[in-house]
Amino acid sequence: MRVVGVPSPIHSPVVQFTVGHGAHPVETLHHHGWVPLQPLSARLAEDDIVVTFLVRAAGRSDPRPRRRHIVHEEPTAQEPPVAHQRVGAYALVTSPRGLLGTVNSSLTGAPGTWTLPGGGVDPGESPAEAVVREVYEESGQYIRLERVLALQSDHWIGRSVTGVLEDFHALRVVYAATCSAPSDPVVHDLGGSTERAGWVPMDAWRKLHWTISSRALLTRHIRDLVPPQSLK
Repeated sequence: MRVVGVPSPIHSPVVQFTVGHGAHPVETLHHHGWVPLQPLSARLAEDDIVVTFLVRAAGRSDPRPRRRHIVHEEPTAQEPPVAHQRVGAYALVTSPRGLLGTVNSSLTGAPGTWTLPGGGVDPGESPAEAVVREVYEESGQYIRLERVLALQSDHWIGRSVTGVLEDFHALRVVYAATCSAPSDPVVHDLGGSTERAGWVPMDAWRKLHWTISSRALLTRHIRDLVPPQSLK
């Protein structure tokens, strides 16, 4: 994945870099002297995912991004972990029926937790194509993408579903999306990471057990995407 920073949507890039394994894009932007204001786009270009941010020059009063520590799930493991960086695409989907969520299956490291629908970007696939495909596979819903909300980065060492100890770096492009004709969710990708999917009332999402990354994103963005009265 490459990250590009522009001072305005009509100007040329002032910073660009490939996201190294385990590196956080916000920390890397700050290292280069720039503060990300908002993501503008995510696209496929020459077989690479390019995420463009609106940026401004970092000043002396700008705090350094919080240092993120690697979570090691098996600190006593003897074998060296295999490095793996994965780019995924996810969506915060709203509709007249509420917020679309999925429940992680027993194949994941957090079974039973709620998360936003989405998954890995296949080779030759753009993030937008990937998230539309993944949402349908995990819930049977057709969605319309509105804008890029965030680029998340998580880094940990743990077991994959195949039993391999991985040094895993997850990069997630997250979109805001709507569903104009919501239906009862159906999981089409059986036997995978999704156990079930459901529409969650807007005033009840906080009562569910969400993954840390999904709850953080919902807390930050949901009030900008739905009418305030829906959240009461």
